[in-house]
Amino acid sequence: MPMSPRESPAAGRGGGCCCLVFAVLPVAWIVAAPLLPEPVFWFPFWVGAVIWNGTDGHGGIGHLLD
Repeated sequence: MPMSPRESPAAGRGGGCCCLVFAVLPVAWIVAAPLLPEPVFWFPFWVGAVIWNGTDGHGGIGHLLD
């Protein structure tokens, strides 16, 4: 007995809705920036710096390009 293929979660929506969320998040962040407290505003930049440099400033993925 053959099994029917499962439908993807994005069936009927064209599959572009999931990518739209990632496009809207930066725009929403820029629009909300004047209303956010300063530590909350800088949080994404801090996360990026920790990923790039590591928690101690010597590590992370930044050393892969050296």
